[in-house]
Amino acid sequence: MGKAPSDMFFESEVRPEYEGRLLLDSLCDRFTYHSREDWVDRLTRGLVTINGAIANVETVAHRGDKVVYHVENYSEPEVPTDFETVFEDDEFILVAKPAGVPVHHTGRIFYNTFAAIIRREFDSETATPMHRLDRDTGGLILFARYGETAARFQKNLDRILLRKFYLAVVRGKFPEGEVECHMPLREDPEDPIRLRMHHRVDGKECFTRFKLVRHLDCPEIAPELSLVEAELITGRKHQIRAHLAEMGYPIVGDRLYYRDGEFYQKLAQGGELTDEDIKVLGAHNQMLFAYKVELQLPYWKEPRTFESHAYPADMKRLLNGD
Repeated sequence: MGKAPSDMFFESEVRPEYEGRLLLDSLCDRFTYHSREDWVDRLTRGLVTINGAIANVETVAHRGDKVVYHVENYSEPEVPTDFETVFEDDEFILVAKPAGVPVHHTGRIFYNTFAAIIRREFDSETATPMHRLDRDTGGLILFARYGETAARFQKNLDRILLRKFYLAVVRGKFPEGEVECHMPLREDPEDPIRLRMHHRVDGKECFTRFKLVRHLDCPEIAPELSLVEAELITGRKHQIRAHLAEMGYPIVGDRLYYRDGEFYQKLAQGGELTDEDIKVLGAHNQMLFAYKVELQLPYWKEPRTFESHAYPADMKRLLNGD
């Protein structure tokens, strides 16, 4: 299920702002995984068509033109493709995504996005994720089986997806009882890691409710560890990760929010994590898992709660005391 075909064809549509401009400009601006020289080479070799005709470096694009890019000897980085089906009916599918696979395409992964995996596995070309889950986060994600179902419910998602709960293993001794965090978050344009979220008074309103589950004993990772349940009240980007880091309880294995993102930067610059890096991080994948949801589908009389315990391997071993 996980191996991409050796030849792939990627389709796109020319945007209005490129009306009357060179197709080459559109390709270079939008698809930055190739340099301008690389796009010139691919156009020269006849690997790009526009409205079914082979394009070249002098081809002028028009709004709405259909562009197809043929990639020879296609390959992608390996990602986990296994998943757990927790619930399905004629309209919805609830599955547990493994950590490490992106839901949507990235600069290097198109075939084995989690959305594409679900579409192939359930034989539905329009199966649509109803909410987000970070690439590095595993756990429950709700899919509409068909695009028309997604369109019907997306604007009122909070009426069917009532509550979302996560489990996180964090560094430090988390306080007993419930802790509410209302720190507003936003990106910082001066941060070299542009996607990282920070506590800023002018950020977006955020609300996470935390509750200590238990303290953990694993001195090989850190002197003090805690298992914490987090309920998302709002759903901002990296909300749980950023809130916990800002509170002084970074998630074990979080490459972006632990140690000022040094491990994320190392990977972004083309490096690889060493065994020593993994030891410092405490895990191969961050120990954050979306383990429980409360659903109220429109044809149910009462809400139903679903759980998954398909934790990342490191997290599972720690929680099981192995």
